[in-house]
Amino acid sequence: MDSFKAMLYTFARIGLMLLLDIFGMFVGAVLFPGIASLVPASGSGVDKKGHITITGAKAFFTDPIVGSVIGFIVMTAILVWIFYDDGKKHAAYEEWSWENILIIIVLMLMAAFVPSIFRESFKESATMTVFYNGLYYPLSWLCDGVGTGLTRSYAEETPSGLGLPYTIGVLIGNGVQLGACFAAYVFSFKLYVKKHPVVLKRIEEEPEEDNDEKNLT
Repeated sequence: MDSFKAMLYTFARIGLMLLLDIFGMFVGAVLFPGIASLVPASGSGVDKKGHITITGAKAFFTDPIVGSVIGFIVMTAILVWIFYDDGKKHAAYEEWSWENILIIIVLMLMAAFVPSIFRESFKESATMTVFYNGLYYPLSWLCDGVGTGLTRSYAEETPSGLGLPYTIGVLIGNGVQLGACFAAYVFSFKLYVKKHPVVLKRIEEEPEEDNDEKNLT
């Protein structure tokens, strides 16, 4: 993979990851709770503020934290499948380079992580609250749960996830996702090469030919 293709591939994968963040939010915050709301309630109660609460399976499936986990799983599964497919395609077209893919994975992680550093600077902005809560919704179960309510303000009481510091939660969540993507890419390549050994032979021959040309010059 030459530098121009690697650059295009990097931007495409960063864009894809951002789109999957939004898709994960849609699945976890809209689609899944909508389906889960059809589950019959097994009971109800009243909290300290006098609000009616639902208990049982329906309460579990409509819990915003559960929706965040569902969004995370869906997003991760799609990303892993895409990188698995990339590994197979790159092997077929003899564009394999685990070094390039590792660099791209690191750049994707940085692109996902850097915005979280500035989250606290936009506490008072309702627009930015929606932006951050939507963008990091699939990871909110790792952090403070802010992302479980898209328009929820930072000052309001929120469902709590694992309680990790926000930036740490984002780093760990995206790190797990992209680590799985890299593993899927390498596994896919090795599986393809096992079925088509000639691919590996050609890839190994290319560096030898380049060295021979350098020696001749």
